Amino acid sequence: MAGRGRIVRAACMAALALLAAGCMTEPVVIEAPRDPVVARTDDFVLVRMRAGDTPESLAGTYLNDAGQAAEITEANGAEALKPGQIVVVPLRKAKGWAVDADGYQVVPILCYHQFGAGNRARNRLEVSQNAFEQQMQYLRDNGYAVVTLADMEKFLSGEKALPEKAVVITIDDGYRSAYEIAFPILKKHGFPATIYVYSDFVGTGTALTWDQMKEMKDSGLIDVQSHSKSHASVAVQPTETTGAAYRERVAREVTVPEGLISSKLGAPVRHFAYPFGDISPVALGLLHDRGYATAATVQRGGNPSFADPLLLRRDMVYATDTLEDFQKYVAVRVDMKLR
Repeated sequence: MAGRGRIVRAACMAALALLAAGCMTEPVVIEAPRDPVVARTDDFVLVRMRAGDTPESLAGTYLNDAGQAAEITEANGAEALKPGQIVVVPLRKAKGWAVDADGYQVVPILCYHQFGAGNRARNRLEVSQNAFEQQMQYLRDNGYAVVTLADMEKFLSGEKALPEKAVVITIDDGYRSAYEIAFPILKKHGFPATIYVYSDFVGTGTALTWDQMKEMKDSGLIDVQSHSKSHASVAVQPTETTGAAYRERVAREVTVPEGLISSKLGAPVRHFAYPFGDISPVALGLLHDRGYATAATVQRGGNPSFADPLLLRRDMVYATDTLEDFQKYVAVRVDMKLR
């Protein structure tokens, strides 16, 4: 990775490329041929250098303070400050984008559901014990660093850089096999994981109990977070004829497990997994207002540092997946020639 100036410059180039691809808020592109502004976000302005431009003049124009010229020089490096080249004018302290001139880091989030002791799965979501062990061993043998959602939160906010081969492990629903099969394997490797439970399921049939979750939490490896109250979609349903009824239902799906998990396990609930991966503006707004740090979908792909924390991607791992499939799920970089 290059120095801070190169990273910030490359980060903004990456952001511009992604903006154009529709992955972030679309930039304000100025079409007037003589306007030097190429694009603008809350974090920076991209400016095409003109004859006579200097770091001091740019700082005076865009930062209202020529004395901040050093910020522009540091963000770009002297080699970029030439007429015709695009430079970055940081509008506020840049966060660690984990981007360089050839691409950017992504953090994959793996999504499991059930685990089986035999090699013949009862359904597509039941990953065998042998397959799970093989996948965890692959992470160990290939230098992956399994990190927590708390680490991911800091990565997304720019507070913390993550190892280049960081990956997050999550387990949905709260099946007892997470305790009986996955937990011993995770302990063997010292890998942390998050279990998203829906509270109506806890203690029934094949589900985890609160005591089992407490034991896992107390190990320091397992974090228990919310997968809703009933596992119902938080999208609008055909039977919901009024907006008020829908909003009340979504509020119950979010708030009920919050209270139960906090009271039973003595830990705050700050992360949410959308049932079926379904999202809605109402659910997003509620999670935001209640201070959730992250929320996860089941849309495939890794998460760059500039991902929306409430729309994180995850790769579901199925019983039919081969180790070659698994290797694709844990890709940790997107190559993009930005120079």
